Amino acid sequence: MKLIQRILCDVLLITTLLYITEGQKLGCEEWTANDLHDICCDRCSPGYHVAAHCGTNLRELCSPCEPNSYTLDPRALSCKRCTQCIDPQVEVKPCSGSADTVCGCLPGFRCGNKECRYCVQECTEGQEPTNDRTCRKCPEGTFNNKTHSPCKPWRKSCSEGEYIIARGNEFSDIICSRMSAISPSPPKETTTLKTHERTKTDNNSIYPLIGFFAGSCALMITFILLLWLTYKRTKSKSKSKSKDPKPDTPTHGELTIMMVEHEEACSFHQPEQEQGGSSESINTQDSETKLIV
Repeated sequence: MKLIQRILCDVLLITTLLYITEGQKLGCEEWTANDLHDICCDRCSPGYHVAAHCGTNLRELCSPCEPNSYTLDPRALSCKRCTQCIDPQVEVKPCSGSADTVCGCLPGFRCGNKECRYCVQECTEGQEPTNDRTCRKCPEGTFNNKTHSPCKPWRKSCSEGEYIIARGNEFSDIICSRMSAISPSPPKETTTLKTHERTKTDNNSIYPLIGFFAGSCALMITFILLLWLTYKRTKSKSKSKSKDPKPDTPTHGELTIMMVEHEEACSFHQPEQEQGGSSESINTQDSETKLIV
């Protein structure tokens, strides 16, 4: 009697295993029998959807997904259509009956959600993503030193014992450094960074330099023009003097002629003076003779 019971139990176990194995081949992983001697599938195999919950034929309870479709729900009544990767998406893994298509993004883009249903432009350092899936430069007073992250505001001040040595930009925060032992510590208010005040100070220091430079250039140009005009005037006077000599200044030839005439005049009058002297002496002698007589 015990032997018969054991044989019946073994037959029942083998039959159950056969049903389970056959059901898995036909798409049903878990099934049960009801009081109406029907078989009900509780769970279809991956890539199969439920065609009928219960029936007399186990083969008809689950059906495979059609091409280009898939299902992740073992109790789903139908399969879903596979996702198509659209540019700038690229296909990483093709679709199967039990898994959807895996998409990625081209270089310069990144997945917009966990399932990578769409791609967005990848923002670099100094930028932040926007709601319209683009990137923008970090606004003034903020920075970002990571890829595709929101911008963060600069620190307002340095830690105690430090001072600002460089203002922030869209890529980095303000840079602080400790004071040396020799240099005096700056006032506490100077460690606070105020962008608009710093810009105003920079502009005020630049304007006097620009004015000084412009005035120096104007003075230099004026001085050069005066030198040039003086040179031109001097050169024109020297040319006019060489072309038109003064009429009252005797030339070398005229001086020679005048000297010759003077000598001739001197030589011509000297005999007359001598003759005059002899006649006067004769007259004197006659007068003396007359007196004697």
